[in-house]
This record gives sequence, structure tokens and C-alpha cells, in this order.
Amino acid sequence: MARSQDLDSLELQIPFRFFGALLVGSSLLSMARSPKEFVLLGGTFLFGLGTLELALHLGGF
Repeated sequence: MARSQDLDSLELQIPFRFFGALLVGSSLLSMARSPKEFVLLGGTFLFGLGTLELALHLGGF
């Protein structure tokens, strides 16, 4: 029973993550003036997102 709940929650997360990444990528393109800035802004966002997901996972969410 728990396995089916895990699969259901995974199916819901994938579209939200894709559209979130698409939104962030489009905003990065408008803010960055050079490829170097694009990489730095994108890397900072991904690092922060990974840290947030790790904290939520360790917190039990």
C-alpha cells in the first residue's frame, strides 16, 4: 500500500518540477547579460534548491 502512495506522489512532482525549471530558466535568460552570469545564477539556484530539498527530506517531508 505504501508503495502505491510513493508512486502517486512521484507522478505529481515531475510536471511541477519541469514547469518550475522552465519558469526559472526563462527568467534567467532575461536577467543574465552573459553566459557566465547565466551559469552562476543557474548554479546558485540549483544549489539552493538541492539544499532545500535535502532539508525537507531530513525533516520528514
